[in-house]
Parts: sequence; C-alpha cells; structure tokens
Amino acid sequence: MKNLLKYLGYYTIFLILLLFITSILNLIGVNSTITNLLIFLFNISLFFIFGFKNGKIATNKGYFAGLKIGGLFLLLLIIINLFTNKNIFRISTLIYYLVLVLASVSGGMLGINKKKEK
Repeated sequence: MKNLLKYLGYYTIFLILLLFITSILNLIGVNSTITNLLIFLFNISLFFIFGFKNGKIATNKGYFAGLKIGGLFLLLLIIINLFTNKNIFRISTLIYYLVLVLASVSGGMLGINKKKEK
C-alpha cells in the first residue's frame, strides 16, 4: 500500500508538471491537437512505467499489479475530470481510459517477467 501511495504522489507531480508545460505551449501558440497528443503519450508512458515498477515488486500475477496501479491512477483522472469537464463518460473518453489501463497492465506483466531471479 505504501508503494501505491508513493507512485500516486509521483504521478500527481508529473501530471501537474505536464499540464503546466502544455499550458505554456498553448500560450506560445502550439496547436492544441499537438498538446493533447503529448498529454496522451505522456500518460501512456507513465502508466506503463509505474505498472512496470509495481510489477517488479509483485510476488505473482503481474497483470493484477498493473491493474491496481492503473485503477488508482484512473480514479485520480476521473476525479479531476469530474471537476473540470461536463461530459466525462463519452465513448472516446472511455476508450482513452481503456488504453491507459491496458498500458499499465502490460507494464505490470512485463515487470514481473523482468524480475531478477534469486
């Protein structure tokens, strides 16, 4: 549980930093499609990396370790979207969430396979 909260804190810090950077890019005049793509790619990579890290410390079932961390991050994103967006349960948003959870699950499965043998 301690590792999950630590990863949640790291994810929140990285997410705030990313939103700050993309806001600056929008102010400079970069197209919003490009900044949305950056946010999407960054979120996929964070879900994968933290799923991988959580999978490396899991004892068994890497997909479950990735699902736990992905679900926790997804819960944070849903809470943020509840306050900032009116239409959060569109089909495109649900596909976005599904891709993020799949990235986390695949990271967890890869992490448990890369665990060092004792």
